[in-house]
Amino acid sequence: MKWKRTLCVGGMIAFLTISLVGCNSEASYSPQEIIDQALQETKELESYYGEYTMDIDETEGATVKEWMKDGKRRIEMSVDEDYVIAVNDGKQVITFSKKENKASIMTFENGELEELMGRSAKDNAQVLLNLVKDSHDIAIAGEEKIAGRDAYHITAKAQKKNTLLGDIEVWIDKKTWLTLKTITTNAGIVTQQQYTKLEVNKKIDDALFAYDIPEGATIEQIDTQDQTTPATMDEVKKQLGNFLILPEKDGLTLSTILDMKVEERPEFSFEYEKDEQPAFSVSVFKVVSNYETFGGNLANEEDIQVRGQKGTYMELGDRFVISWYENGYQYSILTENPDVTKEEILAYAKEMTIVQ
Repeated sequence: MKWKRTLCVGGMIAFLTISLVGCNSEASYSPQEIIDQALQETKELESYYGEYTMDIDETEGATVKEWMKDGKRRIEMSVDEDYVIAVNDGKQVITFSKKENKASIMTFENGELEELMGRSAKDNAQVLLNLVKDSHDIAIAGEEKIAGRDAYHITAKAQKKNTLLGDIEVWIDKKTWLTLKTITTNAGIVTQQQYTKLEVNKKIDDALFAYDIPEGATIEQIDTQDQTTPATMDEVKKQLGNFLILPEKDGLTLSTILDMKVEERPEFSFEYEKDEQPAFSVSVFKVVSNYETFGGNLANEEDIQVRGQKGTYMELGDRFVISWYENGYQYSILTENPDVTKEEILAYAKEMTIVQ
C-alpha cells in the first residue's frame, strides 16, 4: 500500500537521515532563515569520512564508519554481533552481513538510485522539512561543539502527540551544514545518532565504492521496481467479492484503481479526486489470517471509531491515514491533499456501501 511505503520512508528518515542543512555561512540566523537557507541551491561537499554511533534508549546500538564521495557512499556498521557493509556505487546498492554470510543487491535504473539513496544533505533537509514544517515548532537552542566542530543546536517540537515524527533535536555544522548529531523522541523511545569524527573534503579512493561479494555467500536480488498495475472494477470484484466502496458524488470521482501486487493476497488501491484534484486513496484487502487484523497499535497511532468499528488514526507529516477492519476486510484511507480533514474522511467513510 502507498501509506506503508510512506511509513517506511518516515522511519528511515527518523532513524538514519534526519537533517536540517543549508548554505555555508558564519552569520547568525533565525529558525525560519535557517530553513530558507536549507532550501536554497548550494554546493555540496565533494567528500567526507565520518564515524558515528547510533543508540536507542541508551542501550548499546551501532558504531558506523562512513565514506562519501560525489554522491557515492560506503557504510560499515557493527551492530548486534554482526558487521554489515553497505555500498552505493551510483547504480546499485550492495549490503553484506558477515554474520549471515548473505548479500542483498538492489539495482536501479534511470537515476532512481540517486533520487532514493543518494540524496544530498540539502535534499534530505527538504524531505524532513516538508514532513515537519506544519507539525512542529522549530527553534534555535544555542551553539555547541560536536566532534570538535562548531554547530547550531536546533529543536523541532511536535505540536501533537500522534505524529509519525516526534520531538527532534539536531546539531548542524556551521561551516559544512552537515548534521553532526540527532536525537528523536517518539512515544517515550529516544534514538540518538552522533558523529565522533568527521574529516571533510578528504581524499577517498574510488575503489572503496566497488564491493566484491565474498565467495560462497548467499546472494539475494531485490526488485526495486514498482509492480503496481491498473485494474478494472470487474477484476477487483472477482478477487475481493462484496467489499465497501465510496460513491462518486458531490465532486468526488474515482480516477484510478491499482492492483498493489502483494504476494500474500489480492490488494487494491482506489485513487479518488475531489473537483479534479487528488484527494485521497482507499486501499482494501480481504483478511486471510489473524495477524493482519488490529491487535496492537504503532506508537504514534490513535484509537478511533470508524463506521462503528475500532480503527486507528495516524498523522504522516501534512497527511494522515485512517484504517479499520470490517466484515473480513481491512480498509485504509490515506490523504493526498493536506487540506482534507480527519472529519471529512470519517464522513466519507460513513457513505461507503457494498460494491454493486
